[in-house]
Amino acid sequence: MRSLVEPFYKILQVALGASQDFLFTLSDEEWQKLYVMAKQQSVLGIVYDGIVKLPKEKRPPKDLTLRWSCVAESIRGMNEKMYREAARITRLFGDHGRRSVILKGQANARLYPNPLARQAGDIDIWIPGGFKGVVDFLKEHGLISDDKNLRSFFHHVEMLGEGGIPVEIHYTISGIPFRDKELKAFLLDEVQHSVLVPEGFYSPTIQFALLMQLAHLQQHFFSKGLGLRQYMDYYELLLHSTDTERAEAVAVMKRLSMMRACGGVMWLLGHVFGLDESLMLCRPDEWRGRWLLRQVMQGGNFGQYSKESKLRGVPRWFNDRLRMLRWFPFDPVNVLFKELRYWRATLFLIPARIKKRELFLSRAHDEQKLDF
Repeated sequence: MRSLVEPFYKILQVALGASQDFLFTLSDEEWQKLYVMAKQQSVLGIVYDGIVKLPKEKRPPKDLTLRWSCVAESIRGMNEKMYREAARITRLFGDHGRRSVILKGQANARLYPNPLARQAGDIDIWIPGGFKGVVDFLKEHGLISDDKNLRSFFHHVEMLGEGGIPVEIHYTISGIPFRDKELKAFLLDEVQHSVLVPEGFYSPTIQFALLMQLAHLQQHFFSKGLGLRQYMDYYELLLHSTDTERAEAVAVMKRLSMMRACGGVMWLLGHVFGLDESLMLCRPDEWRGRWLLRQVMQGGNFGQYSKESKLRGVPRWFNDRLRMLRWFPFDPVNVLFKELRYWRATLFLIPARIKKRELFLSRAHDEQKLDF
């Protein structure tokens, strides 16, 4: 059977308005496989938007189209709930004198041609105050009950909003484990310029989002991996950016050794989504871009479909170390910083490992140890 990669990219471009041409005629079996691809990348709602733009003779079989439409409607309903909850939490924090900003998620979704088609995950919201200040605030207002129900990661605290919607309360802007002091300083200054949007929450500036989300991409493709949903978010950010905003973001990226990763991301956005080079932050790097795209297509959303995701314990530890060696040619500077920081944290946590009598601590500890 022929590869469905190109039809997959093209239907995404049709959905996002980057193209009007879908020259492929797919069999029922091929449409079923394309559905699986879209599911693994968490872009079912976006692809459905592309399907409804196709002439009837090019659409999937009726039973699959009906199933797909039900999934798209469910995604639509979840987005509506997420928007309401983001606005409610913003009001709640505001009523208690806390300015907040929605990061990623719904702030990205509102930029899409159809803001209700992006597959939602959780709500990421930032409030100032540091770890202790944020936790004390959440406890004081009954948003978390006690330490038993508190899950703290290296840059956020988790809680459940209304209807069981997962919410990550970020007490620091950046969770990037290398060269992050200047990035944090820039982002903390830039986040002050966030604006109240019609959806009822504060959304960060494009400059903020371009830097924070490229750092987020960079963090994840060295660890678990990423799917097309996160890259598609970045595509939308660039579509809504100005020349000045892009130039200001690039100036900071150059100082922080982020341009190798940036070149790879730009190539991927052009190849998959059809991003025009005039909107790119730098010259596209095909070698690094193909590296990223292989990771995307093999692992899916946050790498959950890769073989590596099933590893635990010692095999996982060895795989993580080998993974960093494999990524070294991609971005030597940041891989080295990340790995050195890992070993520093490992030594720091030896007393905790001895106390718990565990060779490997929980995932929360694994992440929290990066916060120095």
